[in-house]
Amino acid sequence: MSTMSRLSNSSIAALQPTVPSTIAWQTNASTNLRPVPPLKIFPSIEEFVRRHKEGTEAEFAAEQKRVDAINKEQLKFKAWVLLKARQTAKRSEYLVIVDPGKDERKIAQQGEPAKLRIVFNDESVTRFFDARRVESPMLLASGSTASLGNTAITARSLEKLAFFQVTIHVAEAHHGKSEESTLPPLATDLLLGDDNAVRVNFLLTASDVTKNAELAAINQLYGRHVGATERQLQAFEYFVLFRNPRFVVNLHERIPHMATAMREPLWPGSRLAKSYESLNFAQRLAYIGFRNLRCGICILPGCPGAGKTHFNLFTIAMAQSRPLPTPVRVGHRLEKRCAKVLYIVDMNSPVDDVANRAVRLYEELGMTKSVIRMKGWGAEVALSNRLNAAEDAASGDPITVDFTNQFLRTANLMLLGHGSGNTRSSCNAPSLDEAAWQYYDSRKETQYEELTKFLKGELWEENEVIPLRFRRCVYNLYRDTLAAADFIATTPVAASNHFRGLFKPDLVFFDESPHARELSNLIAIANFNPIAWVFCGDYRQTMPYVGSESPGCRNVYRGQMQISMMERAAAANKEDPFCAIQHELFINHRAFGGLEQLASQLWYDGKMKSAHGTRTPASLLYVRKFLERYMDYWSCCTVPRLLVHVKDCGPEGRDGTSAWNPTHAAWVMARVGELLNDKEFKQADRDEPGTVLIISPYRKAYREYKNAIKKLPHWAQSRVETRTVDVVQGHEADFVFVDLVKEVPTRFVDNANRLCVALTRARQGEVVLMHPKMVQAPDFRRTTNLRRIYDLCVEKQQVVYVEKEWTTATVLGRQPKSPAESTATSPATATSMVTSAVSMSDRPMSHAQPVTSPNKDLATSIHSSTTSTTSGTGKPGSCAPETTIAPTVAVNYEPTSPAGNEAGPESLVSELGRDMERKLVIREVHTRDVGKDEQVKNEEAKNEEAKNEEAKNEEAKNEEAKNEKAMNEEVEGALEKVELVEDSVAVTTTFPWEKAVSEHPWTRSRGSRATAIA
Repeated sequence: MSTMSRLSNSSIAALQPTVPSTIAWQTNASTNLRPVPPLKIFPSIEEFVRRHKEGTEAEFAAEQKRVDAINKEQLKFKAWVLLKARQTAKRSEYLVIVDPGKDERKIAQQGEPAKLRIVFNDESVTRFFDARRVESPMLLASGSTASLGNTAITARSLEKLAFFQVTIHVAEAHHGKSEESTLPPLATDLLLGDDNAVRVNFLLTASDVTKNAELAAINQLYGRHVGATERQLQAFEYFVLFRNPRFVVNLHERIPHMATAMREPLWPGSRLAKSYESLNFAQRLAYIGFRNLRCGICILPGCPGAGKTHFNLFTIAMAQSRPLPTPVRVGHRLEKRCAKVLYIVDMNSPVDDVANRAVRLYEELGMTKSVIRMKGWGAEVALSNRLNAAEDAASGDPITVDFTNQFLRTANLMLLGHGSGNTRSSCNAPSLDEAAWQYYDSRKETQYEELTKFLKGELWEENEVIPLRFRRCVYNLYRDTLAAADFIATTPVAASNHFRGLFKPDLVFFDESPHARELSNLIAIANFNPIAWVFCGDYRQTMPYVGSESPGCRNVYRGQMQISMMERAAAANKEDPFCAIQHELFINHRAFGGLEQLASQLWYDGKMKSAHGTRTPASLLYVRKFLERYMDYWSCCTVPRLLVHVKDCGPEGRDGTSAWNPTHAAWVMARVGELLNDKEFKQADRDEPGTVLIISPYRKAYREYKNAIKKLPHWAQSRVETRTVDVVQGHEADFVFVDLVKEVPTRFVDNANRLCVALTRARQGEVVLMHPKMVQAPDFRRTTNLRRIYDLCVEKQQVVYVEKEWTTATVLGRQPKSPAESTATSPATATSMVTSAVSMSDRPMSHAQPVTSPNKDLATSIHSSTTSTTSGTGKPGSCAPETTIAPTVAVNYEPTSPAGNEAGPESLVSELGRDMERKLVIREVHTRDVGKDEQVKNEEAKNEEAKNEEAKNEEAKNEEAKNEKAMNEEVEGALEKVELVEDSVAVTTTFPWEKAVSEHPWTRSRGSRATAIA
């Protein structure tokens, strides 16, 4: 049978409204089908449904195989039994802490089902008990600490531990065969040490929650049993096809104060006005663009550092600043209330971040709003429903959603005295359970008196099935809590199913939309009918995660599922301009010194611009001088980026499919030490020490860098972090190292999304480490992105060769002092410097100039770090001045070695070289006072140069503010001068300031056009 006929047969079943069975897909997957080329513009809705249904089923089958492989490993984790959360006649519930270590991805994630067993010291095991991962409980709230051995557990380090609710039935009690087969005492003192730890092993189950939520969304909008409104169906049609919108939403008309508030006398000087003034030109255009939302859908791409989340939160604050004009039914009455917002993010950690930012923004604006963060509660609800299904069926009056398990866990923690009334966890925004407890605690003697009686009594303690009356009381509490919420941040899965009946948002925001699969995006449309849906993100940086790669689980629609809705919208825009995307945020607030230019040229058609313009802070000047050390003598560092080849670089080390490069790691950590030791390495916008970020595509490299960072002093560890490319989005640092690791290019590293993310994290400086052999590899010229990056760096003279490091040790001492705290070098210190220099002269030093550089003055190639120096004692031209650290000396000495042989430490330093090192260092120490006058002159010249630079920056800043003010006046005036001309579908307006917009430097590349608004 041909491939075409097989596809035709499978498509017949897929076009039916029912979900294809897993068995049918597995039969289809066993045949060797070729991948189906992805579509960015669909000819019909039927084709969209068929591809995504079959692809979702295939993805779930691949997840099942991955889980089976993990279970076969039988990994063991250190764990602590924290407390007994609940006891009935038939079962006990315990709260268990697990330290996942480096295998975080191989334990159950939050809300996912799993089973857990205990492995004792005598290797005996219990049977598997039901376990479910939950959020960090409130007993470890901010302000309280625990201990892990000799290490204190703070609120931040709690994120590295996993909490599980474990249910043990009495009939499953374990009777140990020896004294070592018993549990240690409960860790009620919060001292988590080896003496009270156990080992646990998980039996994972492939979670079908995501699959069910995605397929339920498509079935809600397309199929035999459609349960959506006509408006949602029309929005779904536009979501798929991006043409012929059936209606247009004017958000400024539906929520009038979003526009009218700006024209009121009290607006100037208000807190919201100041927030509006912080928006850049592109953000203000996007805000005006809310007047014309086709089918109520806004698709808003934004470049790195564009302030997408900041813009979303400002829009939300404007919408919630006053009540809606139309009364809303609340219970049995109509009342005026503010807009309610649902904020969806596809990842758990950003849910916490955006909820916390919302809390802070409301506080800054003086707005009293209820914010809730919600993750993974759908699975908990399903478990409660199964446990109490029998009683619900007998009563004939089942409860829609059962929250009792969650509430009882929270109630027991509070009644046991943990938390001391502080129901907030380390997150500023409460979780749903914490918010429900707060709501109950403030009304327990009035509105929830019956629930209080249940909690004080023992009516439910001895029952395996919780009484229906008690569950109804808890359901009413959670329903009221959700109804009172103004802002809920959650994940797509948690926002599906029962939640849609408990919270009715007026605005739905889907942040980082390109990170989620299309059916996850569709959950927002299938489950909610707000005034508008806003999808934002950057499809150039991220794409949906699809894990079905194993040979036994080939997903022929994998390529299709890796294309995001926003990427399809951009493709539709190329055929019909502004049919899907009307505005983009292309102003980068992160990069200084032109760092954004490379990514802008490669992936943003040259449209991404820096908001900082030509502003050059002193910290940027330092970074440029730091990088100039590795450039040609006559070269000047304009854009603070280098592509570095380490000479004599060895091959990468392997760990399965992952890799790391020891030579790269040694060189990077040496540079990290230099940066952290230098008090002039500061942040661009504030007088605080600078930060460093190390990025690599491979987890092995990440782990090696992580281990190296742990060896740094505590003060240094807080300023440097490492991440893999796949989890670094949203993070930034003043200086970034990107380690490409391998000798040969791979499709994995050449991925445009990964490289775009990696090359847009730096604020002031960036170094890309590329193996010298990668450029010589035959496949390098055939790469799509690596070759272009290399060619652009060559064009800008940013490619350099450096000497390798012969030690992986990063020498750091005490934290660098500020200039005011620095003191002169004492004679005792000078003596220790000489002694240290002599003792260290038997090994080669790390500092090296590019091989293309001519020999510079020998004095400038000596870099010494002393225990105490005065400001300005560094040598002229040095960009790494002396700082307060343990004594180290490095001499730029380039020895000769036989061709083709890798020089070792002994062959690099001859006796003559050692003697020269000693003499040079001693001479420098004893001639510091002689050169003091010259150093003072250099310092004065440096200060004068800084003053001149500051004056230029101030002048540029004033000119920029003047231009910005003029444009602001035109933008605000446009709100009053808009003349709407109604069409059958859309409303189009040509602004009188269209010419001014097109001539603005930020939008000049886009050309003159009429802006469609309604």
